[in-house]
Amino acid sequence: MYQVYIDKPSYFEPDMAGEFKDLETAEKFAESQKADDSEISYTIEETNGCVNSYGEQITTVVKRG
Repeated sequence: MYQVYIDKPSYFEPDMAGEFKDLETAEKFAESQKADDSEISYTIEETNGCVNSYGEQITTVVKRG
């Protein structure tokens, strides 16, 4: 599972914009959001469903743009 987070300078913290099953779809979505508003940046994280001892989902950053 891939999660796309969108961040703007005015945001307090990045907002999750969507979850996708494959990386290509997540990249297309993130690039389309950036094309609509060049001020944003995005992060794509891969998740495997596991959580740490604090109950937070374990993720790996795949791409930033």
